[in-house]
Amino acid sequence: MSHKFSDFMKDLEAEARREGPKAVAEMRAFEAHFKLAAELILLRKRRKLTQRQLSTKSGVQQAEISRIEGGRANPTVATVFALAKALGGDLAIRARPAERGPRPPRASMVRRESRRRVVVAARG
Repeated sequence: MSHKFSDFMKDLEAEARREGPKAVAEMRAFEAHFKLAAELILLRKRRKLTQRQLSTKSGVQQAEISRIEGGRANPTVATVFALAKALGGDLAIRARPAERGPRPPRASMVRRESRRRVVVAARG
């Protein structure tokens, strides 16, 4: 039995596919929460901000930032926009056709200084 996270995710995806489209959609939503959380944590730490400092800059409560970073929240677009702006980025949302089964729309944060597109899935 493998102990790599990537192998765990592959097994999880295979199991979801066996269970059907609803399970695949739930798994994609799960992925979306954790991709958003990982991107938020990465940007916040790069800016050397605590959750409390980000809260002050963004107007989003520290407890909500904690829930988002923990993958336990379903933030609104307005909340994600406020966080992106406070972290020096922009928010861009685009819809694209599903590759395999239903997928949530995707959103991306664009850093002002480099305009490098970082894609995170958003649950709509």
